[in-house]
Amino acid sequence: MHRPASTSQHGYTLVEIAIVLVIIGLLLGGILQSQSLIRSMRVKDILVTAKDLSTASQYFKDRYRYLPGDWRYTANEIPNVTVGGDGNGIINTVAESNNVPVHLFNAGFIRSSQIKTHYGTARVLGNTIAAGSVVAGGANPVPATTLNLIEFANLPCDIAVEIDLKLDDGDISRGNSRASITTAACAVADTIVPAFATPL
Repeated sequence: MHRPASTSQHGYTLVEIAIVLVIIGLLLGGILQSQSLIRSMRVKDILVTAKDLSTASQYFKDRYRYLPGDWRYTANEIPNVTVGGDGNGIINTVAESNNVPVHLFNAGFIRSSQIKTHYGTARVLGNTIAAGSVVAGGANPVPATTLNLIEFANLPCDIAVEIDLKLDDGDISRGNSRASITTAACAVADTIVPAFATPL
């Protein structure tokens, strides 16, 4: 007599499904933690850049009597530098702002003649539209008592808010550190802050 072939079906047990779910959970947890770590490192990089620029500018002023960019040109005082500023204590033109990294680099205070972050450029400039400050012409200008700024370009809103929290009061619309857009504008998902400034 001929027997029909066995058609047994094997399903997954609860233990196997649980193991798969645990593995997926661990992978997702690792991805989320690594994203958080990357974000934290980028915030730290911007904070370090701000501190380094502030410190380097102060050391430059101690040595040369003027801020970088604003330094009055004296022949052969800084190697490879042939352009200076007006020496008025404010980095008040685009040309002076462009000269800041050149002066700092050639004087040996920073490692590159370009100041960049993961998100874009960083620059030192006067707290004026004439100096090229986006924040000075934006929704939340930094108080006029702050003469010079460090301005970071193209930060995501959540990064700008976190940096403001560490440097100031956590509100990008007020205080010493400010963004070129309002807090309300920053509440929209995936908004980029054109410029975020903090005092030099």
